[in-house]
Amino acid sequence: MNTKSNNQGFKDSPLERYISIMETVAPFEHGLTAVELETALGLPKTTINRLLNALVESGMVNADTVRNRTYRLGDRVLKLLQMSPDSSWLVALANKPLQDVADATGQSAFLSKFDGNEVHSITCVAPDTPVRTYVMPGMAMPVNATASAKAILAYHPNEIVKKILATESRTYTDKTKTKIADLMKELAEVRARGYATDLAEHVPGLGSIAFPIRPANGKVTYAVGLTGPYGQIIDRNFDKHCAALADAAQRIAKLVQMRSPSSSEV
Repeated sequence: MNTKSNNQGFKDSPLERYISIMETVAPFEHGLTAVELETALGLPKTTINRLLNALVESGMVNADTVRNRTYRLGDRVLKLLQMSPDSSWLVALANKPLQDVADATGQSAFLSKFDGNEVHSITCVAPDTPVRTYVMPGMAMPVNATASAKAILAYHPNEIVKKILATESRTYTDKTKTKIADLMKELAEVRARGYATDLAEHVPGLGSIAFPIRPANGKVTYAVGLTGPYGQIIDRNFDKHCAALADAAQRIAKLVQMRSPSSSEV
């Protein structure tokens, strides 16, 4: 009996009501009005207004300035979400763009993320073919030898990149670059052309192309890549592969931007 009472008390606590408001507005890009929140949560108008005022003052919820104002997740909570190591939200939303790349190219499309020190794959969509290459989620992407890592690092400060390269550059194949000067030159080329390549530098016989995910209001944290047999990725249909990846990168960037703080707060 006491457990039931405690649970009921928590569900009706002020903290739970604040969280309920944020959970309710989160899926709506253009926000919800106070009246809509009253209906959704079944709370009195005075209670909703009091809770919204506190959330707006704390930066956890944003309100526009029009007459029938709407409320959305605020910059403060969005920053927390953006810094979170959990990328499950993007894995789910990016599945369609990745599937479109795999369908258009017949090769495996994957997404990688930079955590500030290392780059790891977080999801992969393989084509519906008898033989396919698959990038396991959680796999480390060597910063000096993989297209996705280079596509991300190219957009970070040189001092950070050099520090990472100094400790993480290993030889994987006879094509692997290990000299920092050579790698910094390549990263400059990546910025100039907008994509990175792995020319059998990580795994013999495999090639990769990757485009950075560049949201308008945030840092480059993700990259979308394509991988498979070297000849099929690099030697054949290279421009077609780049076009499919560029389109996916733009689509995924919009998804990341929806979860990012406003550009003025970055």
